[in-house]
Order: sequence, then C-alpha cells, then structure tokens
Amino acid sequence: MTRSSPKPALVLNGEGLGEHVNLADELATAGVEVTFRSIEDLAIDIGRGGVRIRETVSGRDLADFGLVQVASYQRPTATLLNAVADYLAVKNVRAVNIADIGAPTRLFKYVRLANRGLSIPSTVYLPRRLLSSSYQDLAVQLDLPFVLKTVTGGRSGRTSLVASEAAFSEELRDGNHARGLLAQELVPPDGSYLALVFGGSVSVALHHHSIGSSDLLANLNWEEADIVDPHGLDPAARTAAVQAATSLGYDIAGVHLVRHWTTGKWCVLDVNPNPPMSSGGHTADKLSAYLAYLKRRLSDPSQVDASDLTDLNANGMQLD
Repeated sequence: MTRSSPKPALVLNGEGLGEHVNLADELATAGVEVTFRSIEDLAIDIGRGGVRIRETVSGRDLADFGLVQVASYQRPTATLLNAVADYLAVKNVRAVNIADIGAPTRLFKYVRLANRGLSIPSTVYLPRRLLSSSYQDLAVQLDLPFVLKTVTGGRSGRTSLVASEAAFSEELRDGNHARGLLAQELVPPDGSYLALVFGGSVSVALHHHSIGSSDLLANLNWEEADIVDPHGLDPAARTAAVQAATSLGYDIAGVHLVRHWTTGKWCVLDVNPNPPMSSGGHTADKLSAYLAYLKRRLSDPSQVDASDLTDLNANGMQLD
C-alpha cells in the first residue's frame, strides 16, 4: 500500500527560525514542506457552518497542515492560542507548543516544574508594594548575590545580579519591570548545558565551559559552547530535560540546565519553546535534528508527543 505524501507543516511566529535565510528551501529539498507565518496572519470565522481558521497569505485552512507549531509568544498570540488549539484538536492536526500553554511566564514555568518534582533555584515572587522593603529578607533567604528576573521572560525579559541593597533599589526603579520581578537563588554551577528536546528526547546538547555567574544569567553566549553527544550526558540530566519540556507541554524546547556543584542535582534554569536554531553556533547540527524531528512527526502521526509523555511520567514510566 502506497503511503500518501506528508502534509506540510506550519510554523507561527518563527522569525528566529527564519533568520536562517534558506531554511524553508533546505527543508523542501529534504522533502519537508514548511510554511512560516505570523500569528497576525490568521483569520477566524465562526458561522452556521462551524469554525474555520485560515492563514490569510495563501488562504489555506489550518486543517490542511499536518503539524502546526508556535515558535514564540509575542502579542497577540496569547489571545488566539486557546482558539487555535481547540480548532486543531477538532481537525486532528498535531499542535506543537500550543495546547494548554497560553502566554507562558517564568513564574508559571517555575511553579509548574517545581510542582512536578524538578529541581529549580529557590525563587520568590512578591507584589511590588512589598518588594521594595524586602531586600534584607531576600538576602537571608536566597544568600548574596541573588538574581532578579522579570516575570514575563522572553525577548523582553531581563536578568540581573544583585549583590547590594543599592543595586537592588536601582533595579526596582527600572520602569521596564512594571510587570513584576522574581528574586532567585544564584546556584553555584558545576557544568552548564543547553539540551534541545525534540519529540520527547534530547536530540542536541551544548556544553558551556566557562563557569561563573554568566552561566546563570539570560545572556549566556552559546556560540562559545561545544556540542556533545546527548547519550554521553548524565542520564539524570537527560531525564530532567525531557521532564521539563513535557511538564510544560513542549514538544520542542531548549532546556538550560546547570549542575549544583555541592548537591550534584541538575537545576532547570529555563525552558524555551523557541530555542536558538539558526543562531548560537552549531547550526547545521541543530537544523539536522530539527529536520529529523519534522520528518518523524509528519510521516508517523501515531508517535507519542509531549502531552502523552506527561501522562506516562505521571505513571512512573521511563521518559528517555
């Protein structure tokens, strides 16, 4: 019996992937058709005939795609995601990084990960009316120096190191922090890794050799990292990366891990649903792994995805 050609994939808000100029052409040459659109290219119609969601550039219905991935979550993505996710479920189209996500914040991620038993740095969120007078308590609870992070994260997110009350007060005066701040323990690292999780397994791993406060901050330069064999990683690190991605419902994720130098535990610092594919070095390896993932997902719809793995993990089954 001849298998029909796989349907194309649609990537929404994939500007980061699109920075690799010939990515769509390279994927097409390899036999995978991928269309890149913005969330603002979608139109939703609700009428007597039911619901229809289409991308307005070519007019194609989302039901015509084999996979729809949301790569980043800038406005107005959060407004549309639940509607898009429900529509894709009805049409039996695989949704990647869409269902039950909304616009994820750092605070949401940390709560979700901690509730599922993953190790994260100690983190405190306080309303702004209490934050200004909290320095002494935070210094005792988190030790010095500690990290301040914007709640929202993403491209507009910011991470700063605080070693004094003067530095703390200066950060609070920054108007860019209006949406709230997180105070977080600075974990002493013994190794810093970025694990790219595609479809429930670690497909690419990068190791950053410099050990210092920069390993805990958002501006870590992965171009200076070395690529390593994912199977050579500590199994606990691989399991933590997969569990972090699946806990958040991400079928695609970049998981930043550091190993606590005194406890030996792997701490999750970030889980990014839009990992650096065409930047940060080792582009060919990352794109090769991404291509393999797309081929696997588009050719075999029965494969287990991230949401299924979350259920498996709840039942104590092996993830990696």
